[in-house]
Amino acid sequence: MSAVPNPSRPQPTSPPGPSLAQGRFRSVAWSVLVLAAVSLGLMAWSHLGWYELQQRAQILAAQHVPGPAQALAAELHDAIGQQQRLDLLKMALVGSLTVLLLVLIARVQRQREDVVGSLKAREHQLRHKSRMYDFLSHVNQAIVRADSEADLLRRVCDVAVEQGQFRKAWVALFDAHVPRQLNCQAAAGDPQPPSDTLSFRVTPDPVAELSQCLLEGRCFRTADLSQHPDLPLWASQAIAANTPGCVIVPLLRDEELVGHLLLLGRRVKDQDSEELALFQDLSDDLSFALTNLHRDTQHGLTQERVRLHAAALESTRDGMMVLNRNRVLVSINPAFTTLTGYVEDEAVGRTPEFLFPDQPAELIEEIRAYLLSQGAWQGEVWFRRKNGELFMVKMSLSAVRSARGRPAHFVAMFTDITPLKETEARLARMAHFDPLTDLPNRVLIQQRLSHALSLAQRHHTLVGVVFIDLDNFKTVNDGLGHAAGDSLLKQVAQRLRERVRQEDTLGRLSGDEFILVLEHLRHPQQAGQVASAILESLGQPFTLEGGQQVYVRASIGISLYPQDGQDASELIRNADAAMYESKRRGRNSLNFYTEAFTAVATNRLQLETRLRRAVEHDEFTLHYQPMVNLATGQIVALEALVRLKTPAGGDATLPSIGPGEFIPVMEETGMIVALGEWVLHEACRQGKAWLDAGLHFGRIAVNLSPSEVRRGGVIERLSRILRDTGLPPEHLEIEITESGLMESGTSAEQFLLMLYQLGVSLSIDDFGTGYSSLAYLKRFPVHQLKIDRSFIQDTPGNVSDCQLVSTMISMAHGLHMAVVAEGVELAEQADFLAELGCDMVQGYLYSRPVPASQVAELLRVRGTETPVA
Repeated sequence: MSAVPNPSRPQPTSPPGPSLAQGRFRSVAWSVLVLAAVSLGLMAWSHLGWYELQQRAQILAAQHVPGPAQALAAELHDAIGQQQRLDLLKMALVGSLTVLLLVLIARVQRQREDVVGSLKAREHQLRHKSRMYDFLSHVNQAIVRADSEADLLRRVCDVAVEQGQFRKAWVALFDAHVPRQLNCQAAAGDPQPPSDTLSFRVTPDPVAELSQCLLEGRCFRTADLSQHPDLPLWASQAIAANTPGCVIVPLLRDEELVGHLLLLGRRVKDQDSEELALFQDLSDDLSFALTNLHRDTQHGLTQERVRLHAAALESTRDGMMVLNRNRVLVSINPAFTTLTGYVEDEAVGRTPEFLFPDQPAELIEEIRAYLLSQGAWQGEVWFRRKNGELFMVKMSLSAVRSARGRPAHFVAMFTDITPLKETEARLARMAHFDPLTDLPNRVLIQQRLSHALSLAQRHHTLVGVVFIDLDNFKTVNDGLGHAAGDSLLKQVAQRLRERVRQEDTLGRLSGDEFILVLEHLRHPQQAGQVASAILESLGQPFTLEGGQQVYVRASIGISLYPQDGQDASELIRNADAAMYESKRRGRNSLNFYTEAFTAVATNRLQLETRLRRAVEHDEFTLHYQPMVNLATGQIVALEALVRLKTPAGGDATLPSIGPGEFIPVMEETGMIVALGEWVLHEACRQGKAWLDAGLHFGRIAVNLSPSEVRRGGVIERLSRILRDTGLPPEHLEIEITESGLMESGTSAEQFLLMLYQLGVSLSIDDFGTGYSSLAYLKRFPVHQLKIDRSFIQDTPGNVSDCQLVSTMISMAHGLHMAVVAEGVELAEQADFLAELGCDMVQGYLYSRPVPASQVAELLRVRGTETPVA
């Protein structure tokens, strides 16, 4: 790569020497002057001779000589006068010629001086152009030697200063990101202008020649920068440094203006067209060099990219094959062999049909036509491996065109997407099926139910929605673990499948809720028959891993299209309301939807919403009901009972909600755990406050729900609360229902032992309702039993209840446990219990539950034997 000066450019020649011509001219001038002087001298001498003869003739004439002599003298006098006049004329003529000759000599002298001055100017101009040609020649040498663009720019600046004799030279290239910004890339010469001003931004100005040349890429020359308006800072500094001349040479790369070579000097000519052509040649040479260097760089980058692409194709996990225009394979990469099993010798030279023999010919032709018209194709096709295995690939085909623009080769890249498709299928199934039971989920149920409703509307048939909720599932799931719960749900799903028809849809909504869509019903009784069969099937025991048998029941609600709803959401919602009615009526039953159930379901939803708000905003309070020593009438303990307050800013006229109504809801929703922790903390805090105030209340009894026991963490939570509140553990009594202990199974004994080790008292609440084993009771570290109010309310009139109460008191005493009878409201009941030896009683006969502010009054009469009215 090189650029050399144009051989057609005129080369400078030396002018002829003026010394010889000047010498000859001086000799001629001196010869003329000497000749004129001699001639004038001779004529002057001759004139003086004639003048003397005339004087003598005049004297002779005046001497009165004879007539002839006098006539001769007069004639002689006249002749002499005439000769004298002739001499004077000659002298005048010689003088005029001499003057004319001197004038001619002076003019010739001036012309000679003009010629000499022109020759000197020409000599200077030729020396200047010789220097410029030398500058251009060295620039071309720099072009030949430069190995990079930066090296070229540095060399050119050095040559401009050293050979071009410019005071300052630098190259400024346009910034690719900042419009009209020129940044200095190389510089040489004087320190003025300073380097920090050599980068500058061009301000467009239609009347400023400098800015127009910079932006349009034209050569610019000026002998005096001060004659141009709106100069950049470097130009002003150049003028101040007595360097007013400036030349700007545009630099192009691939015919695109990329920057300028800027040259500063004292002597720059404005009007020299030949010099302007030299600078244009300089621009062409440098632009040619920049273009070639850029192409060399791009070529190197291209070669590197080709090498990297080749390496990438060799190492990529995507298969690649190259086909010629006849669709014959000419090249493959290693991944092709890995994916298909065919090595190069088995694939190259064949058409690609062996990879997809089962694809229809129409598809192949469609791909070919699209590829030829559009130049590329992308899609998913099935390939067959060498071993016969099918796999799906995502393939992209591209045409590689020749210089004439015709497809010469085709490149196919493909990747195995079989695992991706399998994952997508699994995800699609997960989006519509329950992963545990493999039943349709809520989304698919909604879709199928909507489709069934469309068919029913067209054929005037009924659609039944059966909502199934398992009873006591939480007991199994929390008591025996989630693995047991999952096993139970899968067995339930299997039993339900056995009870449904092929055209019906059975699905799992969430947790222990299932739903069944019955299509093509002719009368509502068909739905009832299916639901009854489901109840019967679920009534049989389920065998879990390890051989353990469990029993669950179901509550079922049924809604029918069109009478109970017109869309899927409404029918499911109404079936859900009917299911809750079944639960309310004792569970293990079914109910058809009625509008009244909607009100029940709405009320329950409102209650649940209110309870969640109450938990979040501490809208609960504790009341305390005393336990009284039946023998002395003294208060021995206080049971903490939770109450729901009217919310702040709420309607005070709303009916109050008792614990018998909201506790079951909180149990079902799981809110009981947060409430239980709050009750325990508040009771302990209040107890410590009473002790600090000198009030002795015995023990505070707090109920622990079965849900809290099942979820775990009770021991840690209780220890933390006792530590935080400072209540001595002997002043706390934990009440656990008999059924809750039985649900805990074999872990109950360890749990109660850990409570006992904390130092708190233990009491079994609602005794007689949970069918507990006496063997368990014997091992439990329990202090007392509380007989449920259902056994007390009909005593002493009901003989059976009296016998049961007597037996429970005797049994408890036999196990060294104290007995508390709940729900004592009549004096006759108290007397009866006293006769049986009951230790303590609790009920309205002694006190209703009261807020903490009224407990002090109860404690002040603690020593009285008279029951508190």
